[in-house]
Amino acid sequence: MNVKKLKLELNALLGDEARIRTDAFERELYSTDVGSVPFAHRLFETTPQLVVQPQTVDALIKVVRFASAEKVALFPRGAGSSGLGGVVPTKKGIALDLSALNSILELNREQKTITVQTGTRWSAIEAAAQQEGLSLRVYPSSFFSTVGGWIASGGYGIGSFQFGHLKEQIESIEMLFPAGDVRLFTAADKEFALFFGTEGQFGILLAATLRLRKMPEQVLPQLLYFGGVDAALTFVTELIQSKIRPYHIKYLDAHHLKEVNKQMGEALYAERDAVLVALESHDAALPFRQFAKNRGIAADEYLARYLWHERLFPMKRRSTQPTLLACELIMPLRYVAAYLNRARWITKRYGLDLQAEAHMLGETDALVLLSFLSDVRDSWRYLAHLALVPRLTMLGIKQGGAPYNLGIWNAPFITHKLDPQILRAYRAYKRKVDPCTILNPNKFFAVRTRWGVIPDLLFTPSLFRLLIRGASLFTPLMARSGEEHHHESVLEKTLYSCVKCGSCAAQCPAYAVTHDDALIPKNKLYLAKKLHEGGQVSMQEAEKAFLCLHCGLCREVCQNDLDLVAAWEELEQRLELQFGRPDRAIREFVSTAEDSPAYWRCVHAQEV
Repeated sequence: MNVKKLKLELNALLGDEARIRTDAFERELYSTDVGSVPFAHRLFETTPQLVVQPQTVDALIKVVRFASAEKVALFPRGAGSSGLGGVVPTKKGIALDLSALNSILELNREQKTITVQTGTRWSAIEAAAQQEGLSLRVYPSSFFSTVGGWIASGGYGIGSFQFGHLKEQIESIEMLFPAGDVRLFTAADKEFALFFGTEGQFGILLAATLRLRKMPEQVLPQLLYFGGVDAALTFVTELIQSKIRPYHIKYLDAHHLKEVNKQMGEALYAERDAVLVALESHDAALPFRQFAKNRGIAADEYLARYLWHERLFPMKRRSTQPTLLACELIMPLRYVAAYLNRARWITKRYGLDLQAEAHMLGETDALVLLSFLSDVRDSWRYLAHLALVPRLTMLGIKQGGAPYNLGIWNAPFITHKLDPQILRAYRAYKRKVDPCTILNPNKFFAVRTRWGVIPDLLFTPSLFRLLIRGASLFTPLMARSGEEHHHESVLEKTLYSCVKCGSCAAQCPAYAVTHDDALIPKNKLYLAKKLHEGGQVSMQEAEKAFLCLHCGLCREVCQNDLDLVAAWEELEQRLELQFGRPDRAIREFVSTAEDSPAYWRCVHAQEV
């Protein structure tokens, strides 16, 4: 169906129940996630035909039923904080922005439960829970991501050592299927587990009821240094075998602490492998200190507390290389040390400094995150670094690991994530509930490009692995070439250093008032990048960049502590030279903001 007809029919169907966006730039904003894959738009139709942001559940159901009847592909998304293409369109269709479905429907203090809509951010849930003396059991390090996103794509995070996977903390979920029918599933239902980690293949989450806990009176983080990864993880294994039950256990390598020192501008941390342990009572802290005595070197308490605070900013970096690349796997704890030692040796051949961390998921497994820095502007070098990511994934698979997410770019590893019986069951369920492949087509189960059979074959598991092995023979040489960009303006540095995590969207008053994605700070930087690289910018796109209160709230939650207010000033200066200053639009925006309850909620939240 062509765009004009699609828009006319959806406007007639939805009226004021949804925002429909057809502007080229606004649609382009939905063509990416936090990952930077330069050739993605050549392989897939990544820009949706239009974007629909339902304001009500009824509107969402209407869109899904319409898409099913007309065989139009749907690509749901929340905060878009993943990096493997899980929310990126692959063919012509509709991007479904679920961020406006963000209500807290019920909080039951006695039962310690909370029911929320799919677009609710974890930060908002925790804030509401704390007002009643309650707290989340587990939550993602991407604290401003949405409930629907984490249920679909992950489920392991902060608190998983004590409480386990997210699905063990949820009483019920309400799912919308591609045919338009709605069903409620409880943890006792056989189909309940199908919707966790399957990346929106079977249905769209409408709401979830989560179990909460009494808010801990305090958190007592402890940091210990060790002589290397083997010693650190031996300590972790012994701690797990003891009777001490921390809330969370995290391993950090020496390069991680070196990076923290760089961020802080002084050598506060010993640049050694370390373990961060979060305890929630003095009764637990005392035996832990006795246990840790003579096993590691204890850091000062304030250093441990700072790292615990920084758990919500996992992408923070300081470097002339602004593009973050990462590999994430679930792996048996006993193999993690060997894997990290081998991975470090490989990345040194590429001239890279590898940063590693591991979150303990219980007695036997860990969620391992490897990351390193590159520069997407240095094309050949960046492609070599990009090819290293699946190589590190393959290395982890050899050590008994499995990719944490699939999306597009990890889809060739699906047989290593899911055993054959489960994979057959998933495929059968997909055929049953989505026979026309309306939801998130051409990813997860198998990749289908816009070019047909030959490119598709490259993403089959056996050939993909062969290509990665072949690439490893020459990419280390490509990876060592390149230039660094030292003389950059504030705006230039900012637009390439943004990790697109979406934290700013949750705090931005301009977005809260308008629900216009073009006003989100990370998307303003997308516009700035387009302008900087010589792309076409329209008067309408330029005008929206001025609709900003310059409040600085975006900087307060920025992963990389970017000087965003200075960047906005520079962007406005550049746009004013080219288009003039839209004073009338600015006045109308300020007036609208001051009349908006959403704006004043933002203001009062900062006063508390």
